[in-house]
Amino acid sequence: MAKARCPLLDLPITNRDLRRSYVECDEWREHVIARLKAQPPKLVVVGMWRLYGPDWGRHTYDAAWMDSITRLVRQLRAMGSQVLVIGPAPDLHTAVPMCLSGHLDDVAACSASPATAVDEAGIARENAATKAGGGHYLDVTQLFCTPVRCPPIVGNTLVYFDDAHLTFQYAQKLSPIIGPSAEEALTSVDGR
Repeated sequence: MAKARCPLLDLPITNRDLRRSYVECDEWREHVIARLKAQPPKLVVVGMWRLYGPDWGRHTYDAAWMDSITRLVRQLRAMGSQVLVIGPAPDLHTAVPMCLSGHLDDVAACSASPATAVDEAGIARENAATKAGGGHYLDVTQLFCTPVRCPPIVGNTLVYFDDAHLTFQYAQKLSPIIGPSAEEALTSVDGR
């Protein structure tokens, strides 16, 4: 269940394109939570877009964000579901295909350093907020970055199809790696 740029978190969002409160996010969230309450799954995997900023009326990784993660995980756990929150993919700060088309002989020009692409402190706070709610957190940074760079192509696979979304091919390559984390969360007795 997904809605573009709507986290499952109980936070108000301003839609920068519509230039108004994004009430559709609130409505969508209420619908999703009601559906999950009616038929609680064994495992809820939570992924979300994290490129919010002032023009969205929301700051990713601030105190309200963290408190909302903890509340969401507790709410889902109270329904009887295990919870796995997937950390963010690195932000290369570019529309990858456009960058690569302009640098056909220099893929590294479209890479970013982990210091630029990854908010380690934010990820650590999300991890703590998830665990405080009784859930599991998966930091995916090492699936995208080496210690020195976060490339737009791994092996022969394009990682991003725009500035924020993974290609289907790269997501498929990640499934055998992410699967064990889902299994671990699913078989957890107390959420830890």
